[in-house]
Amino acid sequence: GIVPAASAWARQAWVRYNITNRRIRVTSGIGGKDMAEIVYPDIVEIRTVKRLFGDGDMVFFLRDGAKFEMRNVPNFAETIEFVLGNCDDDVVKMYKAQGDVGADM
Repeated sequence: GIVPAASAWARQAWVRYNITNRRIRVTSGIGGKDMAEIVYPDIVEIRTVKRLFGDGDMVFFLRDGAKFEMRNVPNFAETIEFVLGNCDDDVVKMYKAQGDVGADM
């Protein structure tokens, strides 16, 4: 609804995503003091949910059992295609077989 969308947009004021062909980095907090990053070979599974206005959420499951979450990612369709282009083939096949989690709703 409107309330979750509004809170997600407000969160974007403090969160920056930097997605390259080598890694994904999320910088957050006031002044960008908190930073987390992953490299593509560590990803073993991806789950996504599309949101309003072309945004979406992504959750990356890593080899060490950790989860790396990206919420309210702008330009979702372009971003997921770029990320999949940098992941291992097994991860891409699993994602395409499973699809977007929200597609069943």
